[in-house]
Amino acid sequence: MFLKKVISRYSLFSIRVRLALLFVTIFGLVTVFFNLFLFKIMIDTLQQDFDDALFNYCIDVAEGVEIGLKGDLNFPPLRLDHGKILPFPLGTALIQVRHSSGAVLARVGNFGSFNPPYKQDFEKIWKGEEATYRTIEQIANIPSAEADSYRLISFPIDSASKPQLLLQIAVPMKLMETQISQRLRLLRWGIPLVFIIATLGGLLLSSSALSPLNKIIRTAQRIKVSNLSGRVPVPNTNDEIKTLANTFNQMLDRIEQAFQSQERFVADASHQLRTPLTIMRGELELLHKNQEAKLKPVFQSLLHEVDHLSSIVNEMLLMSRVDAGLGALNLEDLRLDEVLLDILPRFEKMAALRQIKVIMNIESENTKEAPIIKGDYDLLQHLFMNIIENAIKYSPEKGAVFIRLYWRNNSTGVEIQDQGGGIPEDQMPFLFERFSRGSNVEARIQGYGLGLSIAQKIALLHSAQLEVLNKDAGALFRFEIKNN
Repeated sequence: MFLKKVISRYSLFSIRVRLALLFVTIFGLVTVFFNLFLFKIMIDTLQQDFDDALFNYCIDVAEGVEIGLKGDLNFPPLRLDHGKILPFPLGTALIQVRHSSGAVLARVGNFGSFNPPYKQDFEKIWKGEEATYRTIEQIANIPSAEADSYRLISFPIDSASKPQLLLQIAVPMKLMETQISQRLRLLRWGIPLVFIIATLGGLLLSSSALSPLNKIIRTAQRIKVSNLSGRVPVPNTNDEIKTLANTFNQMLDRIEQAFQSQERFVADASHQLRTPLTIMRGELELLHKNQEAKLKPVFQSLLHEVDHLSSIVNEMLLMSRVDAGLGALNLEDLRLDEVLLDILPRFEKMAALRQIKVIMNIESENTKEAPIIKGDYDLLQHLFMNIIENAIKYSPEKGAVFIRLYWRNNSTGVEIQDQGGGIPEDQMPFLFERFSRGSNVEARIQGYGLGLSIAQKIALLHSAQLEVLNKDAGALFRFEIKNN
């Protein structure tokens, strides 16, 4: 259960962090176990060197002990060989000769109440061991102990087959304790430092390894439907990331070809339809003039449907151009007031038939003249024509359509508001989708649901913003574009 939770939380991190954690975990565990192994070998080596030095010292002391015929001991004063370097101070050594019965026959040094063990040592010696060693950690009975532990060696000094005399020497392990303490301190600070360095190194290595992948992600995010010619960078390596980049580029090639094929089909089909529709309209108009009165409504209806088809074809042609992306734009320096003033006369007849007033206001923040923007004149005209035409269609008779042009230091905006009662909130998310028409649209209002979709596409191509919101008694469309 615990392992599942760890794996679940681990999967929440990014690949970069996961790789770094995996590297740190493996490297850290190997480092810790390897250092523990080395530390154990180091302690064993220090202990062996210490015991070897203690054994040699014990031999030197044993050679100076003389055993008489009656078992009496001659224990002369110890001579300290200052030419030797030993891992313990000779002046603090505790030396005694002990009989197998437990009697202490001779003693050098301040033992106090310290009584070294001996029974097991005799047993080991009798079994054939050359000497026995033990570490004494209970040193409370040793007066003025110079270390936290003492090392005790027991060595037979009589030549009997079953020795009865043991030379026991206890020396402080101060030097060895200091060496172990220093190495422990080094490990205590060194291992966390190694983990920190490993973490930083893991993050650096994972970042470096994933850098080509991050470039692929950033490039892929910049590739839009309007610009499918972009390709992700291919790293100069022979690994899986290079294979991924090549595969991604091949997929983009196929997608671009499919989109181009679709756009060509729509453009060609729309273009080819315009000619027969124009011919059909001309012939229907001719028949309409020459037919009897009872057939005129029929031909009038046919003319109306042909006009609808022509409008659809024109919208599809424009949509094809918009879908082609930035490459199809004819960008030039423009002023939005000129664009609006050029198209308003086209709506005079349409507005007059329904007695609707089109009111335009211009508001400036600093300058009197509208600032220059960069845009496609024809497409921007089409954008505003779609919105103004919709505003007139949806406004009630004898109503008004308000157009407000304003500009600031950084942007220029146009607001177009009708008096049609607004847009239902449930239809707002789908307003700019193709062929989207509200369920409550009146039958008298003609349309195909392409106008606002095209308008939004045009705004996006100009890096502008087109939004809609309900305000007062109608819908308000706001278009805002950055100044040049």
